[in-house]
Amino acid sequence: METAAEVQDFSLTMNRQFKASKKEVYLAWTDKQALTEWFAPTQEMTTVVHQLELQVGGKYRIEMIEPDGMTHKIHGEYLTLTPYDQIIFTWEWESDEHQVNSLVTIDLKTNKGSTEMTLTHEKLDSQEIVDMHSEGWTGCLGELDRYINQ
Repeated sequence: METAAEVQDFSLTMNRQFKASKKEVYLAWTDKQALTEWFAPTQEMTTVVHQLELQVGGKYRIEMIEPDGMTHKIHGEYLTLTPYDQIIFTWEWESDEHQVNSLVTIDLKTNKGSTEMTLTHEKLDSQEIVDMHSEGWTGCLGELDRYINQ
């Protein structure tokens, strides 16, 4: 008799405070030019936004290029776009041989004149992948902070 394999849902949650309005933070996530300025784990990387269809069901495709030319490409679909409050999108690495389609949720709340952002990345397939994404998101959110405060 076969039994179903146990499925674990590996995820990560990060909280970040920004000295900006919810609108400014939301626009940094949804404006093509803004994304090219900050969406990479380090300032040395170049970001190219190939596709950005800001509507529920709309697609996005982003490429991050390291100084040595190595590329990291992601794509997905917007599931929720609630202006200034929430963004939910699927996340898939083009180089992922397993074709794991994970899920990213960005929640924005006003907190003492700043914006508190909670990023949840779920449906990852291992703790190793969680750790890699945690490192990448830490860098990206640092770049977002730099972008917002420039």
